[in-house]
Amino acid sequence: MIEYKDLNPNQRSAADWNDGPLLVLAGPGSGKTEILTLRITRLLQENKLAAVLGLTFTNKAASEMRERIDQRLGKYTDRVRLQTFHKFAAETLSQHGSHIGLRPDFNILNGREDRIAFLEDAIRDLPVNKYPDFPEDPSNLLGLIDRLFSESYNGNRTFSALESTPPWVQPLFEKYYQLLISERHLDFGSLIFLTKQLLIKKPEIVRLIRRGWSHICVDEFQDTNQAQYDLLRLITPKRTDNLFVVADDDQLIYQWNGASTQRLKNLQRDYELHTLQFPESYRCPPEIINLANRLIEKNRTRLTNRRELVSLRKSCDSIPVVRYRHFTSLKEEAVFVGEDIEKHGLLNRACAVLGRTNKLLHCTVRELSNAGYDAFLFQKKREFDSPLINILVEALRLTHLRHDRVVLGRLCRAWHMLTGEIIEMNAVDAQTALVGGDFLRAWLNITNHVTIQKDNCLLRIIQNHLLDRMDFRQIINWLNEDECQSFKNQYMLESTEEEINTWLTLDQEIIAEHGTNVPLNTYLHELDLSSKSPSPGQDALQCMTIHQAKGLQFKHVYLIGMAQNLFPSFRALQSGANGQQVEEERRSCFVAITRAQNTLTLTRSEEYFGFPKQPSQFLKEMQIM
Repeated sequence: MIEYKDLNPNQRSAADWNDGPLLVLAGPGSGKTEILTLRITRLLQENKLAAVLGLTFTNKAASEMRERIDQRLGKYTDRVRLQTFHKFAAETLSQHGSHIGLRPDFNILNGREDRIAFLEDAIRDLPVNKYPDFPEDPSNLLGLIDRLFSESYNGNRTFSALESTPPWVQPLFEKYYQLLISERHLDFGSLIFLTKQLLIKKPEIVRLIRRGWSHICVDEFQDTNQAQYDLLRLITPKRTDNLFVVADDDQLIYQWNGASTQRLKNLQRDYELHTLQFPESYRCPPEIINLANRLIEKNRTRLTNRRELVSLRKSCDSIPVVRYRHFTSLKEEAVFVGEDIEKHGLLNRACAVLGRTNKLLHCTVRELSNAGYDAFLFQKKREFDSPLINILVEALRLTHLRHDRVVLGRLCRAWHMLTGEIIEMNAVDAQTALVGGDFLRAWLNITNHVTIQKDNCLLRIIQNHLLDRMDFRQIINWLNEDECQSFKNQYMLESTEEEINTWLTLDQEIIAEHGTNVPLNTYLHELDLSSKSPSPGQDALQCMTIHQAKGLQFKHVYLIGMAQNLFPSFRALQSGANGQQVEEERRSCFVAITRAQNTLTLTRSEEYFGFPKQPSQFLKEMQIM
C-alpha cells in the first residue's frame, strides 16, 4: 500500500483535501484508488464527526477500497460507506420507498424474460391502436426503457436518443415503472430513477442523508449517466458541498450507457470546483505512455488544459515493450499469442488478451483452445445458469415474498430444467388457496407429490430450513456438505461446482460487509446486485473485452483485432473518421493500451469473418506504422 511518505506533490494535495468540492483528473495508473482511501482514512482519524459516503461503479472497486481502509484503521468503522450507485439506491428505497408506494421487500429483476413480461403487461394497459407507429415486438423496447431511465426522462423534454419522441413513449414509460412499483419488482435502471423521484418528493429524506454523511466521494465520475448525476446533485446541492470527485475524461467509454463528456462540464458549472491533475503513471513504461499521448491528443472533445501523461515506471529489458505483428488470418493471430507467451516463459495469469468485441474474443478463445492453450473468456453474468442454484435462490426469494407469482414461475422453470418434471402453475394456485395463500408451501406440497424421487434432499432442505424456520444460512451451508455433492453427482451437474464457488465467494463478501445476521431482504439485494461471473483458473490465459478490462492491469497485454472497421468499428466510422463515436473508440484504445505494466503487443489480421481489413487508423495515430 502507498503511504503518505510515498506521495508526489499532486497526490499529497488530494489526500490532504478537507472541505469543499474537488475534481481530481487522474490518468491511468496514477494511484487514484490509494489516494481516495488515504484521504478517507485521514478524515476519519482526524475528525470524529466525519462520515464518508463513497460511490463507485463496481462492487469490486468498493470492496477493494473498503478492505484498504479497514487495514489502515485496524478495524471496521460504520462512519464510512463504500458502495455502487445501484446499491445506494436499493438501500435508500428499502428504507424510504414506502413514500412512493414501494414496499421494502421489493425484488430486483435481472432476467430479460421477466422484464419483457412486465413490459407486455404495461403495453396491454395502453390504447396501442391509437399509435400506428407502435413497435410490434415489445422486446425491442427494453433498450429504449433503459435509456429513458438513464437520462432521467420526465416526459417534458425531447429524448436525445430519438429525433422526435413518439406520443406513446411517455405513457408506456410511466405504465412500466408504476407497474414495477405496484408489483414490487425493480430493474437496474428504475433503482436510480425511482430514488431520484423519492428524493424530489421527500426533501426531508435528502436532509437525513446529508446529516448522515459529511463528505461524498465519487470514483470514475466520467462514467455517470444523467440519472446518476441528478441523484448526486440532490444529495450535494450546494456549490460548496464536500464533494470529492475522481475522473478521467480520456477513459470515458460508456456513452452507450448514458455517460457523456458533458457531465464533467456540468460538474464544473454546478460547483465552485478546484481541480488537481495526476499526470504521473506508475503503471506503464515510457514507451506505452508515449503511444497513449499520441493517440488521445487526436480527440477534440477533451477537457482543456489537460497535461500529458508522464511515466514513472522503468521499462522491462527482457522483451521489447511495444511490438506490432500482423497475420493473414485470425487463426494465425490467436495461435501467435499462445506461442509467444510460451516462447518468453510468461505466466498466463500475468497476461491478458484484449479485444474490441465478444465475437472476436469467442473466435480467439476457440482457436487458442484448439491449439491446446488454456484460455478463459470473461462473460458478464447477472444470473446463475445452474438449475440447482436457481432453485435454491428462487426458494430464498419465495421465502421472503410468499405471494409473488413472478418468483414462483421462475422456481417452477428451474425445477423443470433440473428434473424434467413439470409443476403446473394452476395446480400450485389451487393448492395455495388451501394453505393460506403461501406459494412456497403450496409449491412444496405439489412438488413432493409429483416428484419421482420421493426422498429428494433438495426439497427436504428447503422444507426444513425455509418453510417455517426461515434459516437461510443452512441452505448455504448445505452447499459444502457431502449430501449436496451426492445430489450433484446423481443429476450429473458437473458445471454447477463453478457456480457454487461463485455463490460462496459472494456470500463471504456479503457477510464481511453486513455480518452473519444480515437480513434475508438485504442478502437477496446484495446477491441480485452482484456479478455472477466465474473466476478464471489458477493459470488460465484471461481473454476479455476492453470494457471488462477497465480498472484492471496486467504485466503483459495482447491487444488483438487492430483493424479498420473492427477497431474502430464500422458503425462508429459511419459518423465520420473524426466523429464522436470514433472518439469513444479512441478512448477505448487508450484504456486498452494503458492496462499494460511491462509489455504491449498489438496484432491484426488481414481478414476477419470473411472480409478483408486494412490496418486500424489508431496504429497510424500512435505512429506504430
